[in-house]
Amino acid sequence: MKSKEILGYDIKEISNQTVEQLIEKKKELQGKLNDLQQELLKRKVEARMGTLKNTASIRNLRKDIARILTLLSIINKEIENKKKESKK
Repeated sequence: MKSKEILGYDIKEISNQTVEQLIEKKKELQGKLNDLQQELLKRKVEARMGTLKNTASIRNLRKDIARILTLLSIINKEIENKKKESKK
């Protein structure tokens, strides 16, 4: 069975990484998230001004933002689990 991927990140791969690797991925994803949020704001302004030609791009950006937030949630849970395991 093929494992699930979100934005090129394999979910099973995430659970096999160390805490340091997960923190690095988290920082990378937060940077992408900020970039996408700024781009979304820019596109919304363009849409209001009537200069946006591809209105579907707003929907696509919102979906990408949701995917990144999902990944961040998974990574945060995995970091918590690994920290709990290391304390035992």
